[in-house]
Amino acid sequence: MAKTVLYAGDGIKTFIPQREPMLMVDKLLSASETDVETGLTVADSNIFVEGGVLSETGLIEHIAQSAATFAGYNDWFNKRPIVLGYIAEIKKFALQSALPKTGDNIETYMTVVSQAMNITLMNAESKVNGVTVAVCKMKIFMDK
Repeated sequence: MAKTVLYAGDGIKTFIPQREPMLMVDKLLSASETDVETGLTVADSNIFVEGGVLSETGLIEHIAQSAATFAGYNDWFNKRPIVLGYIAEIKKFALQSALPKTGDNIETYMTVVSQAMNITLMNAESKVNGVTVAVCKMKIFMDK
């Protein structure tokens, strides 16, 4: 069953500063004050694709932009100015299956573990066809 898409394509640009060729989120599937689910269809033209396979670096960038989408969407939804966020730390990144290939749809679910001042710690899980591809913890610093 297809998931509902809240925003796609250029609509994502409302929430994050990244633009082509560095745009690594093309769908916002769900969002709340504590979690987000995003998507990316891996295109052969993606700068992180080589030989039809998305690199680990590309997967990590997708996760980071998913966190940015979470923050930007919540700022927008709560009628606050959208602020920039920066990766402060990536921990326990684990590739759990084959890297995504051209044409694959990555769905990444992130949830807030803790927030203190301008720092948010999130758990991330990326899946392709229901199979977990990667997990990590990501700490984001918001420039407020």
